[in-house]
Amino acid sequence: MHRFTKIVCTIGPATSSRDAIKSLVKAGMDVVRLNFSHGTHEEHAARIKLIREVSKELATPVAIIQDLPGPKLRVGKLPNEPLRLEAGDRVTLSVSQQVGSAGVIPVHPEGFPRMVDVGSEVYLADGMIRLRVVGKNGPNVMCEVEVGGNLTTGKGVNVPHVKGEVGAVTEEDVEHIRFGLSSGVDYIALSFVRSAADLDTARRIVSEFGSDVPLIAKIEKAEAVDRLDDIVRRSDAVMVARGDLGVELGLENVPLIQKRIIRLSNAMGRPVITATQILLSMLTYTTPTRAEVSDIANAILDGTDALMLSEETAVGANYLEAVGVLDRVCRRVESELGYGSQGLSEAESVEDAVGMAACRVASAIRAEEIVAYTRSGSTARLIAKYRPHTEIVAFTPSESVARRLKLVWGVLPFKIDEVVGELQPEIVEQALRKFGFAKSGEKAVIVAGAPTGPVGSTNMIRVQLIH
Repeated sequence: MHRFTKIVCTIGPATSSRDAIKSLVKAGMDVVRLNFSHGTHEEHAARIKLIREVSKELATPVAIIQDLPGPKLRVGKLPNEPLRLEAGDRVTLSVSQQVGSAGVIPVHPEGFPRMVDVGSEVYLADGMIRLRVVGKNGPNVMCEVEVGGNLTTGKGVNVPHVKGEVGAVTEEDVEHIRFGLSSGVDYIALSFVRSAADLDTARRIVSEFGSDVPLIAKIEKAEAVDRLDDIVRRSDAVMVARGDLGVELGLENVPLIQKRIIRLSNAMGRPVITATQILLSMLTYTTPTRAEVSDIANAILDGTDALMLSEETAVGANYLEAVGVLDRVCRRVESELGYGSQGLSEAESVEDAVGMAACRVASAIRAEEIVAYTRSGSTARLIAKYRPHTEIVAFTPSESVARRLKLVWGVLPFKIDEVVGELQPEIVEQALRKFGFAKSGEKAVIVAGAPTGPVGSTNMIRVQLIH
């Protein structure tokens, strides 16, 4: 049985070579994440080229996620670092270009002062340092240190419940999008989404470039949690970005918010990625903590489509070991999973009903595969929504659709030639045999749209005995 939960790996300095990428694919990497908060377009272009070459060499689709920086607040260049802040200190956060005085910390972008009021909390360095705003003066925000610590250049600045609306797509992001689309990325992840309107804005920009690349909404702001239903509905996929969520809403709230996001994404049929500190200890050690393994298992049991490694594969020396751990834990937990997602007993459309029925038929007759023939990928996603404990083999004439389906739970995508007219039994059987699935006497459940139907429609189920 193949692994149902997908593995997303961030490619960075430690894994940018051909050999490293090839090793990761062989170890189980399904999806690559490129973090555009770091690196140049030239560096990312070289990585994309290598990923595509390795994918072709290994005859394995690999999806690429372009993760945009978004309106991330960061500490600017500090003249002396680390800067030690003690409780009770008074400091000034300034967006002025003329920063240089003692006790003044540069911050960018320039809109930061408009995001806070007197009394606002400001967190630095992933929440390790807490400040309280005591005054404002033009580009300067005066603060008192409530929880101290060491601060270095480039660390993040978080303002829970930002004052006013801040768009998730910056001018810098638009340039990144232009580059990503021209380079053929498969998903675009939007950072610091606060409302469904942010997704609409990004979709218009993508459309202006003549593309329909799917959008991933990263849930990492308090405002996004408040508007979760609308955001998930308007997204193509979702990411539980636990780092900033923990700063924004408190560490004790993250597990319950994660469960809510996964449950809602499952119900709406949106692929969901669980991210941040999945195997952080493996930056140092070759084996994970028991707590990390339990965290992974619980995310799988909750219904996550994918698990994402960040620093572990971007800069970690033990990146292959980390992927190996994820692969083993996924397979072990999945061996205990029953058929079906919790709370998905009713279909919302004809297509939904067909997807649900295909899973029930496959379970009833103990089919070896559910085969989805899909031009857009929607048929395979509909089946995956109902979490069958049967392999979902997706055949598609589109290379980009095959890559995008690598993010979807349980789906094994393959490119085949376009089927003109009705999907004949011999076509399915030939394709299954070509990719090493079909054995004589096995049963497969075939799901597709009628040849006369529009792209994206799913309205046909057939049980096929392999001869």
